[in-house]
Amino acid sequence: MDNNVPDPNAYDRSGRYESGLASLVKSLKWAFGLLLVAIIGMLIYFFTWGGYFSVEPQQAVIVLRFGKVLEPCYTSGGHWFLPYPVNRFVRIQTNQQFFKVDFIAPSAREGEFAPALTPGLEDYLITGDANIVHTSWTVGYRIANPVKYYTTLATPLRPVDAGRVTPDPVVTDADGFKGSRGPQTMLKNSFRSAVIQATGMFKVDELLASGQGRYSEQVQRIFTQLVEQADCGIVVENVTLNRIYPPGPTRQAFEAVTAASTTQSTLRNQAETYRVEAENDTLAKEAELLAAARTYRNQLGATIKAETKYFNSINEEYQKSASRSTVLMALYTAALSEAMEQGAMTGDKFVLGGNNLKRQVRILLSQELKNSQNTPKEENK
Repeated sequence: MDNNVPDPNAYDRSGRYESGLASLVKSLKWAFGLLLVAIIGMLIYFFTWGGYFSVEPQQAVIVLRFGKVLEPCYTSGGHWFLPYPVNRFVRIQTNQQFFKVDFIAPSAREGEFAPALTPGLEDYLITGDANIVHTSWTVGYRIANPVKYYTTLATPLRPVDAGRVTPDPVVTDADGFKGSRGPQTMLKNSFRSAVIQATGMFKVDELLASGQGRYSEQVQRIFTQLVEQADCGIVVENVTLNRIYPPGPTRQAFEAVTAASTTQSTLRNQAETYRVEAENDTLAKEAELLAAARTYRNQLGATIKAETKYFNSINEEYQKSASRSTVLMALYTAALSEAMEQGAMTGDKFVLGGNNLKRQVRILLSQELKNSQNTPKEENK
């Protein structure tokens, strides 16, 4: 044997590396322990809280298992599934949401009006009689079917934040055109189409005056049809017309027409009010005259009946009486007595006898007349 070759069994007889090996083994034991604890913790998390979720109010949760949607979605309570990468949970807002759409030129937004509008760059609408108007809208909608909404639209990874926190993503097509894609973009484009269609059905006078309610209803009807045709799980709640007005350079002319229309409407209302009042007054006077006539007719009829009855009774006595002159004398006496009583009551009527009676008539003058006659004599004195 060569004496220059070291003996491997006698390599570390001095014990110089034993402490280092012991330290390495100890470190490996600690690392293995920590790794074991981490694995146990991950397993505990994986089989407990990692796959647990609770559904918040006005939200729905869709479970995706390896990318496939599990139906139905969950709208309340707490649930557990194997966590990612086996399952993924998508939250979708189900309460009423809103978006705004404006057909307003940039100059109008700034409070200044340009002398002309640039087609393709300015936002405006054309009415049925070829006039221009600007409008501002607010649309309320609700996600009624979260699964259909998620599977039919280009929803982002976090649909709950779409339109509220993060806008729809911007993409570039094959022609280099950049535009956004997503639920908000689809809804706004559909609503713009509905507004353009409905505006062409009305004249400008209707839109700026009394037809705004029908205009808003027509827009909502068309928009609802477009959303239903898309079959994307969305329900239109309401459509509100915030503002509508003509372009700035023509606003004064339209305001003058509107003022004239308002004045006309006011005068018509006043005339209608006067007509109603006059008609009611005429009807009241008519009723009053008819009531007075009925009362007079009843009184006159009662008087005639009483006199007729009285006449018939006297005529019956007259026919039955043996001496008719006696009845006539009694009637004459009664009439004379009534006349005398009436004259005595008034004090200014006198009854005189025939011409063969010589009587004196003396008139007692009133005290006021005596005083008036004596006054001049006293003044002469």
